[in-house]
Amino acid sequence: MGKFVVIPAHPSNTFFLKFPNCLAYRNKMEFVTNICWALNHDPVPLTPNLAHEFTWEAATERFIKATAITKREAHYRSRIGTSKNDERIAWFHNEIGKGAKGDVIRKALGGGPVSDQVRYELEKKNLDKFGKEDEAFVVDESEGLTSKFRKSLLAQTIHSTFLGSLSTKD
Repeated sequence: MGKFVVIPAHPSNTFFLKFPNCLAYRNKMEFVTNICWALNHDPVPLTPNLAHEFTWEAATERFIKATAITKREAHYRSRIGTSKNDERIAWFHNEIGKGAKGDVIRKALGGGPVSDQVRYELEKKNLDKFGKEDEAFVVDESEGLTSKFRKSLLAQTIHSTFLGSLSTKD
């Protein structure tokens, strides 16, 4: 954006340290010094290569690179049995985020206003063009879950713990 950024010198900010307009600090004195510098100087225009680093395309490339594993690693994981666990974890993660239960999980984990995705969609679908509720629209509470998982202790615990959250509005 052509502005300075003043950030703590912390491992989570390492990516940003390569940009010329990034001013990192380690203590209060460095913070004040960086603020004074930023107020009295003009930011350096970013080169096209550095500007590219802020695009979704570059972020996606970094994400793929960080998550990729070699064929050798995949074979090793398969041989020691972790690939099956990975598949189970991925399935569970996908299932737990669906529907109204996903809204509750997002809300519990601090998702804020975007937590109520299902409620928003239901309100859109439930209201006809005159703003009246459509009686024919029914929500399946068990959406996406197998009966085996629905009856599991984990699912029952999550359901009973968060049941009240579904009926209350913020």
